[in-house]
Parts: sequence; C-alpha cells; structure tokens
Amino acid sequence: MNPRLFLDTNILLDILLERPGYQSALEILQAGSDGKVSLHTSILSMANIAYVLRKTLNQNILIPTLKQISVLVDVLPMDAAILDKALLLSGPDFEDILQAVCAAQGNCDLLVTHNPKHFNIQQGLAPDWTSPRIIAPEEFV
Repeated sequence: MNPRLFLDTNILLDILLERPGYQSALEILQAGSDGKVSLHTSILSMANIAYVLRKTLNQNILIPTLKQISVLVDVLPMDAAILDKALLLSGPDFEDILQAVCAAQGNCDLLVTHNPKHFNIQQGLAPDWTSPRIIAPEEFV
C-alpha cells in the first residue's frame, strides 16, 4: 500500500508561488501523480490557499487553480470531532494542531511541512493522541 502523505498549506503554496525550495514539494506532487504515494490536504488548507492567492490571482484563475489542486490532492474534511480533539491537545499553533488531527483522522502516515517545529503537539487531555510522523519535503525526497 502506498504511503499516505498529508500536505500542509505551505507545501502547496510553495508549488503554486514557486517559492525557494519548491522543487522538493513538486517532486512529492509528481510522486502522487505517478501513484507512488497518496496525497491529502485539508479543507482548511484550501481556504488558506484561496486567501493567499486571491491577493495575486483574479477570480477567473483562482477557482480553476483550487479545482486543479483538488484533482491532484484528496481534500479531507474537518468537522466538529476534529475540532473537539484539537481542543484537547496543546502546541505552539492551533491551526497546525487542526491540520495534524485532520491528517491523523485521514489515516495519513506522514505530514509534510516546512514548519515541523509548529507541530510539536502535546497530548494534553487526549491520552490516545498519535500524530502522523512530521517531515520536511526534503526529508521525504
């Protein structure tokens, strides 16, 4: 079975904006296209990407860009159960806690991000918490 990778928002933005170091993220996307890995992200990432890109892309390009991402990457839902679990955990960035819980609920093996320190999540009141392994894109490639 192929590894399930959860792509954090910054990984997708790296590719879309061709930010420095985006080549590693692009290689991961290609591995997904080749069927070597299964790629996932969250609905929260899609909203954050839309927020960032709306400043640089017009609506005629923004929506097709989001649709293209959703073809290449499975967009996982977020619901009240994910929020409830995230509220039991502690860490430096609540948005990243939501991402990690979404990845865990989606049975992802790895969470790929450029901000691994933001995913230093503590169990808090959730003793059954298990996070996917957090890696940088260069580490995967």
